[in-house]
Amino acid sequence: MADLSPVENFRIPSKEELRELREQPIDPQAEQEIIDSIEEVYFSNDAFDMVQHELEKLPPELNLQELEEYRDKLKRQQAAVSKKVADLILEKQPAYVKELERVTALQTNLQLAAVICTNARRQLGVAKEGFTGASLGLLANQRRRHLLTGLLKSLRTIKTLQRTDVRLSEMLEEEDYPGAIQLCLECQKAASTFKHYSCISELNSKLQDTLEQIEEQLDVALSKTCKHFDVAHYTKVQLAYTLLGKTQTAMDQLHMHFTQAIHNTVFQVVLGYVELCAGNADTKFQKMQYKDLCTHITLDSYIPCLTDLCKALWEVMLSYHRTMQWHEEHDNMETSPGPGKCVSRETIRSKKKSDYNLNKANAPILTNTTLNVIRLVGKYMQMMNILKPIAFDVIHCVSQLFDYYLYAVYTFFGRNDMYESSSLGLISSRLRTTLNRIQESLIEVAAGENAGVHGAVEERKEKVPSPHLSQLVVLTNSGTLYGLAQRVVATESLVFLAEQFESLQSHLDTMMPAAKKPFLQQFYSQTVSTASELRKPIYWIVAARAIDYEQMLLLMAGVKWDIREIMSQHNVYVDVLLKEFEQFNKRLADVSRHVRIPLPVSNVLWEHCIRLANRTLVEGYANVKKCSNEGRALMQLDFQQFLMKLEKLTDLRPIPDKEFVETYIKAYYLTENDMEQFIKNHREYSMKQLANLVNVCLGSHINKKARQKLLAAIDDIDRPKR
Repeated sequence: MADLSPVENFRIPSKEELRELREQPIDPQAEQEIIDSIEEVYFSNDAFDMVQHELEKLPPELNLQELEEYRDKLKRQQAAVSKKVADLILEKQPAYVKELERVTALQTNLQLAAVICTNARRQLGVAKEGFTGASLGLLANQRRRHLLTGLLKSLRTIKTLQRTDVRLSEMLEEEDYPGAIQLCLECQKAASTFKHYSCISELNSKLQDTLEQIEEQLDVALSKTCKHFDVAHYTKVQLAYTLLGKTQTAMDQLHMHFTQAIHNTVFQVVLGYVELCAGNADTKFQKMQYKDLCTHITLDSYIPCLTDLCKALWEVMLSYHRTMQWHEEHDNMETSPGPGKCVSRETIRSKKKSDYNLNKANAPILTNTTLNVIRLVGKYMQMMNILKPIAFDVIHCVSQLFDYYLYAVYTFFGRNDMYESSSLGLISSRLRTTLNRIQESLIEVAAGENAGVHGAVEERKEKVPSPHLSQLVVLTNSGTLYGLAQRVVATESLVFLAEQFESLQSHLDTMMPAAKKPFLQQFYSQTVSTASELRKPIYWIVAARAIDYEQMLLLMAGVKWDIREIMSQHNVYVDVLLKEFEQFNKRLADVSRHVRIPLPVSNVLWEHCIRLANRTLVEGYANVKKCSNEGRALMQLDFQQFLMKLEKLTDLRPIPDKEFVETYIKAYYLTENDMEQFIKNHREYSMKQLANLVNVCLGSHINKKARQKLLAAIDDIDRPKR
């Protein structure tokens, strides 16, 4: 059993022993049979105790011969296994040696890396001590110093701001209003910079109070010039108002002060003579109106009183003359030719002519009709004040007057069959209802249409004939943009009248009986407020004729869209269209020389023209029979060129209906499923335009059944509109 000890079994054979084992001749088949004869349990796991296993197998009675035979068998098995192991070890020996060399090399590299890391850490420590700790520390201290310097500067500014109150008071006592305002404005600017400090927020409100106080003192100083004009004093006052940006306010206040000065002067002169003639200290004269006070002047005191009145008024007129003289000289100095000086002689002359021209840009556009209506309304309101029981009847008549005016402007300038079917929503449902109501309740139908109807005469008592446009008004001339000047005057005067009615609503409401107030509210909500809505249909007629949209469609029809290469040049129709817009812009400028075109009108005109142009572009693209991907890219190039040049002609932003065109062009790239959803979501396109997308963009990519399905979806969407 000593030959089968575990030590011998588990000892790894040396190279010599391995060589000897390999050199022993043995049949490979016999060797494999020996290995296969080894019990399976020997290969189970490393913890297997083979000695104990063999001992347990011994029979109760031992036979030496049998034991020796069994031992020889085990030795043969061991030899076969050892030889097999030796063969495998020798077979893997080169790979083992190679891997061992790699491990050794790796170990060497790791040792080298450890040395490098150690050196790097040592050098980083030196850098931290010599650079981070020293240099960056210096930078941090410098930054802190810079912040503290800024804080010190801020504190000094705050200290200065806190002391400005005293200086402002001194300036006001010296009547240095421009200096006080300049200082106050500078302080406000500085205060807004330092508003994050709590002490400054209070100062800011105080400065605002000071500014208001300065303005009050300015008003007092301005009033002094009405009797005793002083050039230096008035110059300072005007400069102060200029710094405040309230020169127009100064003019308005000056007019009021001169009016008050005239009234106070004449009243005091006449009052003195009246009290002198009365011979007592009765104060009832103080409360009299000037007109009534004059009746108490006796015949003896008439001439002296008139003389003193003339003297007193002469002083006021002298001050007024000197004030006007100052302004003329001042205007001449300002408008003298010099580098960099937004001012024509015509503008200067118009300023001198009348104060009303100061607001010329916002002056209302009025017709005589509007002024007459406003006068009539004024008379009617006087009737309502005196005859309150008939207030409702009067307001009813006023509403009919406005209704007729509204209907007349629409009939002359806005009624057109072209846009009725355009589905652009030019006339809102509210405006349409209002116009229908006026026509049914107020406008008399021609006699032939109503003949034989019982009670027709009685009904016509409340109605008036339909208005007729003067033959002198020509609305068909393209040179005048189809009577744009007349359209602007008529429409904007109506809008102005509506604005005046709006300002009178609260006053009229107080005069109405409680039971009739809903009528007034309805009149305002359904009629007065719709006046501005007439701009859309009236100016649409001009926009629809100002640009030759049909010519553009013809030019687009001649473009080849099934190209095979990307184009870098846009099509000619874009240039033609832009030239039309330039011509429209020029004609618009020509009209504005005669009649001011307000910004809302200009915006509506441009909006209509651009919308119509964009819708014409989509219609042109919808007429295309064949289109390639390169053709679609050309469409986008054309439209971008149009937008780029158009934005230089108009300030209207964003460009109206821009997405209407872009969305249609992009729809060329949709798949079958996306196209079905697109058709459902975009009802703004016509049946023809949607059908073109299906036939041209999808084309041969879908079968006949799928195309029919999409066309049926288009038909279903379009049907409710019929």
